[in-house]
Amino acid sequence: MYDKKITGVPADLSITSVTRTDEAEDKVEFFTVGSFGASEKGMCLAYDENEGIGYENCSVRVTASDDSVMIERTGDAAAIMMLEKGVKHHCLYSTPYGDMTMGINTFEIQNGLTPEGGKLRFKYSIDINSDFLSMNEMEITVKLTDNKQ
Repeated sequence: MYDKKITGVPADLSITSVTRTDEAEDKVEFFTVGSFGASEKGMCLAYDENEGIGYENCSVRVTASDDSVMIERTGDAAAIMMLEKGVKHHCLYSTPYGDMTMGINTFEIQNGLTPEGGKLRFKYSIDINSDFLSMNEMEITVKLTDNKQ
């Protein structure tokens, strides 16, 4: 869905997400093809999520600079999450079952993305009404797709 919204090239994306709650740890790894390129705000990548990871009918755009990451999800589950190390942001998370306000507190951002690809890692916590929900880690590896046949 986002391919037309950023000037980019096809890229293979490897995404690993680890979510820890008081009760459990959940790790999700998936591979997809998306778009990757630069914008005035940083390096951008975009991809469509799927039923296999629990977000059918959703698209994601990630914009990363040296000190911040913005995650924009549209579709059945929608949110705009701003991550800045040491800064707590709030966002509205909309689902088919209702909306909620989440607090996002970022602990680490490692942006190794360049126009040739690279890796983006970040760690953050989520709370709802100031009650801890989860600690989250995400790593996205971008490899430009070789279109030469």
